[in-house]
Amino acid sequence: MSEETVKPRILAVDDSRVMRKAMTKVLGKDYDVVEAGDGEDAWTILTNDADIQIVFTDLSMPYLDGFGLLQRMRDSEDTRFQDMPVVIITGKDDDDETKEQALNMGASDFITKPFDSVQLKARAKAHIKFEKTSKKLNETSSKLEQQATIDELTGLGGRRYFWKAGEESLSYTRRHSGQFIILRLDIDDFNTIFIANGKQFADKILRQTGAVLAKLVRKEDMVARIGLAKFVMLLRDTDIESATQLGNRLRERINAVDFKTGEYTLNITVSIGMLEPLITDDSNIENLVSETEKYLRKAVEAGGNQVVIKSLRKDYTRTGVDISTALRLIEEGNTEFLQQQILPLTRQIYPLLAFLAGHGESELQEPLKHLQLLLGRYEEIISHADEKQEQAG
Repeated sequence: MSEETVKPRILAVDDSRVMRKAMTKVLGKDYDVVEAGDGEDAWTILTNDADIQIVFTDLSMPYLDGFGLLQRMRDSEDTRFQDMPVVIITGKDDDDETKEQALNMGASDFITKPFDSVQLKARAKAHIKFEKTSKKLNETSSKLEQQATIDELTGLGGRRYFWKAGEESLSYTRRHSGQFIILRLDIDDFNTIFIANGKQFADKILRQTGAVLAKLVRKEDMVARIGLAKFVMLLRDTDIESATQLGNRLRERINAVDFKTGEYTLNITVSIGMLEPLITDDSNIENLVSETEKYLRKAVEAGGNQVVIKSLRKDYTRTGVDISTALRLIEEGNTEFLQQQILPLTRQIYPLLAFLAGHGESELQEPLKHLQLLLGRYEEIISHADEKQEQAG
């Protein structure tokens, strides 16, 4: 068989031989259907057949059920199994709670028994990612890297992109004593919307949400889709006030989008958690995102459509900008904002200048001593300002 006529390969998993044969009969003309009677058999086939591109699986099966197979695939270190479309075959007795559990575990779609040929073919066509020359040996590593880092549905960065680029940004921030804010956004009640309206409508929501995020993100920031309806942003050198404004702007812009479904219009809401972390040598980006999700959960628990933000930086109440941001603004000639930040910036730089005044080279001792006296005066001003702030509070 030539490359041009190779069929995409589908794995049909069901303990009912009748159901497996029914799927093979409907799909066999356009696809190469491989059958498995339970999850264990399916896993063995998957690990030995690199050409399988989509899995249709029943939930109730002996040895390893559909939930177990799905979890094994999504927990695998092999990215092929993490990303492979898995369509869950549900029975009439399976309720929405069962479907939501499958979605949370990483299911791509559902099809309900008894299904007709049109429905089954439509699901296969929607999910299959068949490439006529999938075994090309001349694909460049850069193209493969791009495919691994871009979320195809939204055009945003993908999970692997964010973990890699986020670690690089964290390393840079740590070296330059900078700061950033992590934003985690979830679409409220997305699983319910998916189950009620289907994958095509759910994908439309995800694409539009991604478009809003892409439009509002700055070029120096990062944005990615890291789960079914889960998005993350890393905001470099952003103060708390600006981050809060962005969070509320995202929430309002997404809520303003009208989605037509049947005879009515749906407007979605989002919940947002934001964290300005205290970066240490032990920090890593995945743990910082997990920490941010604590505040996302607070937003969800408050009823959704909320922004909850937390800063762990001790100085964030005194300054909206740090030293690295100030230097960047000076380089760009954007110093108007810094006029309002002289006092808090002095507080940040005081320990360094005091150290230099006491440990500088001999020829610099005299000017540094004058600088130390000046800094002492500034310290009095800062202390006085703090006392007034506490009395006002």
